Parts: sequence; structure tokens; C-alpha cells
Amino acid sequence: MKKKNRMLISALSLMLCVTGCGEKNTNESSAEPTKVAASTGDVTQAVTKQEPVTEEPTTQEPTTQEPTTQEPTTEEPTTQEPTTEKPVEYLFTKDTYPRVDGATAQYPMSIEIAMATMGLTQTEAEDFIKHNKTSQAYYNLIHGDADVIFVSEPSDDIIQQAKEAGVTFEMTGIGRDAFVFVTNEENPVDSLTLDQIRDIYSGKITNWKDVGGADKNIIPYQRPKNSGSQNLMEKMVMKDRPLMEAPSHMVPVGMDAVLELLTYENGPEALGYSVYLYAKELYVVENIKFMKIDGIAPNDRTIASGEYPLSKVVYAVYRSDEPQDSPVRKLCEWLLTDEGQEAVVAGGYTSIR
Repeated sequence: MKKKNRMLISALSLMLCVTGCGEKNTNESSAEPTKVAASTGDVTQAVTKQEPVTEEPTTQEPTTQEPTTQEPTTEEPTTQEPTTEKPVEYLFTKDTYPRVDGATAQYPMSIEIAMATMGLTQTEAEDFIKHNKTSQAYYNLIHGDADVIFVSEPSDDIIQQAKEAGVTFEMTGIGRDAFVFVTNEENPVDSLTLDQIRDIYSGKITNWKDVGGADKNIIPYQRPKNSGSQNLMEKMVMKDRPLMEAPSHMVPVGMDAVLELLTYENGPEALGYSVYLYAKELYVVENIKFMKIDGIAPNDRTIASGEYPLSKVVYAVYRSDEPQDSPVRKLCEWLLTDEGQEAVVAGGYTSIR
């Protein structure tokens, strides 16, 4: 029996060898490993062989895409109608603009107003607008040679002149400025109280040492009677106290002369007054400074807020007999609009609103 089994195993081995050697494995990487099954008793080996699978190649018919022809789109040309800008309509022409006069300090503002209401260039406005000094502007208004003037409030003298001529004024506040005291920057005194100023200009205080300065005499300059700044000095500062008499050389005619005198050799001893806008922008002089009043310096902020004690209003003044629909009243109404206040501010003042 053992001999018969050995012969059967030898025969099977020979068959496996012949089969394995006669065939060529054409796809080694994809062949399954040989599987052997064993049973108890007779040894039976079963060999499974996986035939290589040959896939039929698939031929994909080429698809022919019908070309799409896009019809060209022709846009109809749009014809834009030319826009014709309407000419700007201004409030006045040169023929309808009121006859304007005013103080020297208000001249730049007057130019801005003329430019805004008539569409003039600056050069054209400067040729068209002329200002005299405050007292002359009031005289022209009283006697019918001006329709409206840009000034500070009138002095008692001017009010009396108007009364004698049978004229009363109407006043429209249009901006804010300030009355200021100026001295040489080398003066160690930076601040004065209103009472000290009153004492200086009434003759009670005559030496700087009495207000915290050097032991030197005070040289207090004034302005001519009925000038704008002199009127402000009398009404805003001195009030019921009279000004001391000043020699003529201590009463310069123009505000520019006052500022120039403060730079001379005796400048640190001198004291003068002006309006803020004029001294700050219109006639700038080196080596001078603004005095603080009651400890508060004049500047755009303190003037606009009214914190500075000598803040003041700038007015458009006209006669009370102006017709209700006159160019003068039309101009004064415009000055209180946003556009009008822009012109006032462009002229150097702070807004009244």
C-alpha cells in the first residue's frame, strides 16, 4: 500500500511539473497564489489555477460635436444728448448790488460777500468794493451815500449825528470778532484785568511795576474819536469812566500806526488796542503779542465761545427806512444763511451762529 501511494504521489508530481513548465505565466503580477487542500487519510492535493482574464478593448466612437455658430450681436449705438449746464444764478449783479461801505477790518469779508453774491473774481471784487474808515462809512450811510455798511456798533456821537439828520439805524449781527490789547513781546506782563486797563487809561496807574512789570512808565496809545476801535474802547472797556486826555502824538490815525509804534525802541513800555482780525491777519507786525484779559487769551476758540471777555459782534448796518423788499434787506437775510456765514468766515470772522 505504501508503495502504491508513493507511485501515485510521483505521478502527480510529474504531472504538476509538466503542466507548470509547459505554460508561461504572462501576467505574474495578477496571478492568484496556489491553494492546497489536505484531508486526513489519503493525501489529496488540489491545485487551482486562475486563467488570465483578457479584456476586450473597448473602442469609443469619436463624437463629432456640431460646431455652434454664434450670431454676432450688433448693439444699436446710443446717442447721448449733450447736457447744457444752466448758468449759475447769483443773488445780485453789479447793477443791483447795494452800495456798500465799511470799516477797514471788514474789507476782506466784504470782498468775500461780493464774490459769493455776484460771481466776481477776487480782482473784480476788489475793483468794485471800496471801504472807508468806520466814521466815514457811518457818515455816508446817514447822508445817503451808502446803502449798507459793515462795521462795529456806532458811537454815541454817531447816533447823535443820525438823530439830527432824522435817521435811525437797523443792525444785523453777522459775525464775531474781538477787541484786543497789544504790547511788545519783550514786555514781561502777559495779562491785565479789565480794572487794571481802566486804571491805566484813566491815568490812575502809570507804571508797569504796579501791574507786575518792570519799573518803567506806561505809554498808553489811543485812537481818534469816532474811529471803530476808539468807540469799542469807550463802550466795551471804559464804559462810564472817562478816558484821560492824550497828546496828539499818542493818538495815531490808523490801526497800522498803533501796531508799528509797539515795535519801536520804547515798545516794551507801550500799550495799544485794535481788533483781533486786523492785528492777526490784515496787518501782521513782528515782535508784538496780545494781552490776556482776566487771564484769557484771545483766539478763534475763545472768541467764538464768548469766553474771551472782549468778544464783539460785527454788524451790517442800514437805515430803518429801507423798503422791505430792498436789495439791502435781501443781502442781510442772505448773510444769515449757511452760504452767507461761509462768506463771513472766509473773511476772517467766526460765525454768529
